[in-house]
Amino acid sequence: MSQVCVIDYGMGNLRSLANALHAVGADVRVAGEPGEAAGIARWILPGVGAFGSAMRCLRERGWVDALHEHRAAGRPFFGICLGFQVLFERGFEHGAHDGLGWIQGDVTRFETQLHVPHVGWNVVRPSRPHAIWAGLPDASHMYFVHSYRPVGVPAAAVLGETAYDGDFVCAVVQGAALGVQFHPEKSGADGLRLLRNFLVWRPQEDA
Repeated sequence: MSQVCVIDYGMGNLRSLANALHAVGADVRVAGEPGEAAGIARWILPGVGAFGSAMRCLRERGWVDALHEHRAAGRPFFGICLGFQVLFERGFEHGAHDGLGWIQGDVTRFETQLHVPHVGWNVVRPSRPHAIWAGLPDASHMYFVHSYRPVGVPAAAVLGETAYDGDFVCAVVQGAALGVQFHPEKSGADGLRLLRNFLVWRPQEDA
């Protein structure tokens, strides 16, 4: 079994993610503080809610420094939904807030006449080959629930896009850090395959 830490910082129900990880063979530890994640190489940061609140909770629980140390060590990391958004430099939900700054770009609200939030199944198109897409079709269907998306993302960091009143970046990679806007744990067989791919991903092989 691959051991993985799911970070609990008070922003969302973790049960469905933990169940999905168990289903693909992971040994899951839910950690409420960094000390509980010691010795685990793979970390997942999920989350549902507002950008600023997420960063505040991460700081208050001591996760920000731990996340930077994890990244500096080159260990695999996966941000999902809100955990994807905080990878960027800034978020503009209820004001301007600094993110982790691992990836260039701002997280802003959809500017569209379509319904916001963007909710439901949509097609994810890989922007380039990567281990995270192994065994998945060129157009996977994944489940989304969000009102904000990143803009100004460097092409080198983009892994996938989705169309909602124009294309937006829904998957990124920077070194050993991956992130997706959609919810793999709610995305059926394709989502489970993506989680399984993360469990065996070796970032050094993609360097």
